[in-house]
Order: sequence, then structure tokens, then C-alpha cells
Amino acid sequence: MLFAEQLALLIDPLVVGALTRIGVTRDVDLPGGLAASASANADVEEGARFQFRTENGFFSGLRLPTFDESKIAAGTRGVDLADGDVAAFVAAMEDGLDLSGVGGTGTVQPCDARDEDLLALEFAREQFLSSRG
Repeated sequence: MLFAEQLALLIDPLVVGALTRIGVTRDVDLPGGLAASASANADVEEGARFQFRTENGFFSGLRLPTFDESKIAAGTRGVDLADGDVAAFVAAMEDGLDLSGVGGTGTVQPCDARDEDLLALEFAREQFLSSRG
């Protein structure tokens, strides 16, 4: 699906892992992934949580595992929203992705499980998960 591939291109610079699949109502394989391989410091326990508000005031969010720590604001747990890669990802989530320049037609707007558009970022911060091992 073209939307998933274009969204993956925005996520790829935000993580140090290797993307191989993205879920958008249904899974879309990313043949071979975007990064050739995960960075040596890629750790799925380290990530960033992005929380959005929908058009009717509900919250919907996602977690990006292996989030690039260089994109965390110094001395905080907050994601650096001024970073160009982060800003492009947030804009795509809030405003949609125009696919007309990459072989598609029109703009695809990310939404939640209720089919409500994601309109505003509430927060983006570093999120650690405990090890399962």
C-alpha cells in the first residue's frame, strides 16, 4: 500500500532499527525493509510514544521502537519536535500524506479505530519497555 510505504519513509529516519512491516488497518510488507540493517545500538525496549487527539477529542497513539535517541531534546524525555524528521512525521500524522507525487492520488489521512482523523499531537516522549527476558 502506497500510504504505508510513504509513511515508512518518514518513520525510517526516526529509528535506529530496520523497518520491515507497518500496520495500517492491515499489514503491508516493506520488501527488504528500508534500512539495510538495524544500527548496532538498536534496542526495541527504547522507543518514543506519540499521542494524538482525534477530531472528537479521543486519544490515539503509537509507539516507535528503536527510536533514535539523538532526536530526544537534551536533558528531557521529550521528543525534539523541532527536528526536521520528527516534524515531517508529525505533520503527516496530523495533515495526511499527499500521494499524488509518488504514484497515487489524493491525500490519505491517518485515523484511529473509530475512523476519526488524528488532528493534534498531545505529546511525544521517550518510552522504555522492560525486558521480557
